[in-house]
Amino acid sequence: MLPLSQTTGYAVRALRCLDEPGGSPILVEAIAEDTGIPRSYLSKLIHRLAKHGLVVARRGHHGGVVLARPAREITLAALSEAIDGTEWRRRCLMGLPGCTEETPCVLHAYWGAMLADILAHLAQVTLADMAHHRDLGVDRCRARHREEMAQLIG
Repeated sequence: MLPLSQTTGYAVRALRCLDEPGGSPILVEAIAEDTGIPRSYLSKLIHRLAKHGLVVARRGHHGGVVLARPAREITLAALSEAIDGTEWRRRCLMGLPGCTEETPCVLHAYWGAMLADILAHLAQVTLADMAHHRDLGVDRCRARHREEMAQLIG
């Protein structure tokens, strides 16, 4: 049972569509269309990511979204914390109420060790590292964005 939410997965996919800081903004509608992430859900997600300083979102004619800092500086730990918070780190693997350090369930020590390992990996893996994972929706979004930017320039 992995405690990260589907929303964190959506966030990774959406952020992979975005340009680095200073790049060309992309519309939330375009990301939603290419990735299949529901538009209204994605809008709320982008708003949350902006509040946590991971993206810059602008409204209006030249509006859209870009990364707030380079992809190599955005860890999955920061992304997970922005989306899922930290409460999941304190939950029992079995979902048992009352499982604590003082009254642990039979999997408490195991889960503690696994959680430490998961958190260490999340802190090491960046959004840039995720570029190695093939995602047709992200590829389609980035290709369309490059094409649109090329048409504006030339």
